[in-house]
Amino acid sequence: MNIYRTFLYISIVIYCLCVNAILFAAVVQVPSDQPTIQSGIDAVKDGDTVIVADGIYSGEGNTNIDFKGKQITLKSQNGPETTIINCLSTPNSRGFIFQNEESNDTVLEGFTIKNGNNSDGGGILCDVSSPTIKNCIITDNSGGGIFCIVSEAKIIDCQITNNRDGNGILILEPDTRNGEVIEKPISGPSLINCDISENKGHGIYCLLHASATIIKSTVSQNIGRGIFCNSFSGAKITNCIISQNLDGGVECREYSGMTITDSIIKQNTAKNGGGISISPTSRLNAIGCVIAENIATESGGGIDSISTFGHVNISYCTITRNSANNRGGGVHALLEGSTFKCTKSIIWDNTSNGTHAEFFGSGPTVRIISCVLRGGLDSFGEQWAKSIVYKDSIDEDPLFVNAENGNYTLKRASPAIEMGATASREEENQEANDQGEENFIEESLSVSSVGKRIIKWADLKRN
Repeated sequence: MNIYRTFLYISIVIYCLCVNAILFAAVVQVPSDQPTIQSGIDAVKDGDTVIVADGIYSGEGNTNIDFKGKQITLKSQNGPETTIINCLSTPNSRGFIFQNEESNDTVLEGFTIKNGNNSDGGGILCDVSSPTIKNCIITDNSGGGIFCIVSEAKIIDCQITNNRDGNGILILEPDTRNGEVIEKPISGPSLINCDISENKGHGIYCLLHASATIIKSTVSQNIGRGIFCNSFSGAKITNCIISQNLDGGVECREYSGMTITDSIIKQNTAKNGGGISISPTSRLNAIGCVIAENIATESGGGIDSISTFGHVNISYCTITRNSANNRGGGVHALLEGSTFKCTKSIIWDNTSNGTHAEFFGSGPTVRIISCVLRGGLDSFGEQWAKSIVYKDSIDEDPLFVNAENGNYTLKRASPAIEMGATASREEENQEANDQGEENFIEESLSVSSVGKRIIKWADLKRN
């Protein structure tokens, strides 16, 4: 009984302390309570909130804002459109600094950050810190948008656009910093439902052991690659659209790797690997993706893999309407000892001004299994066809619902029904109506779980 009473007493005390902490958490208003955003932060303690009124904030105390390790929430009153941090392009300026081991409990929400001027991230710096950044617009900064060094920041519902002289987001995880060994976090930053576009470098650049998780985001119209992993780096990309980037969709280089799931990689342009480029030592796992309408001015319109020690696995993907000037309009796989495996995927209607419109590849480590490939084994040519592994694949039109308008889901009668995205009955009937045809589906369609996932993202191809 005494043990029970002691436990009950301790529980009541803890509960009361928690309630008191909630009831007495401070809320400071800027500028009514404190004149600047920095002074508002300085005036509060862990668990408190600083709310910033509408306005344009510049100058000392309103730029280079340092959270000083506090686990607080700093938020605008009415969102980023009306609450702007303007750094006025002052040298060595940026909007916010996180450099004192802030955790995800430190929250920045609802600001536009513009006209920063700093080579290490003109908008926001996360230096061995991991804040949560929500509903912010980071734009028109010099030196890039966000610079994360050894960070597990959560970046949610943000726009990172039109930043100059750098990347939209640079993620760095060096072994040492200032001569001291850095203990790496378990994972890198997470980007969720973000728009990373029109930046003058890469959209997202992971360098030196860095990693990123990118979910439900759009990465488009950047001058560099949409997503670039270099030097032992990696990314997990899910439900994303990577489009119209001027130096290609995604790239892995120097022992880096990517897993891309249920995503669309479309209308990107590069010298090699318009959609995806994989270096000799890197690796790729792509599942349930649409890789379409990409251009390579040399080889590998959809995918370019020049691999020595790496490996590439492609499954349940649709690779179509890509083009290359040299060879491998759909896929270019030049391998020496590594593996390129493509299973249950569609490679169809790609073009090349040179040779091998659909697929260029050679060697027993090229494996095409249970795929739809236009031209079949003969498309490789007699010299190369003898060396690859080609099993259970067909050369039949996959019957896209409306490829002319970018809808690469499959009609019910498709011979590739278990491979690509499958259209619903309503979707096929709508396409038929749009084309002045009679409805041709009378019964409901059962699709695989993979098909259901892809449909959601394939629909976006119409835009």
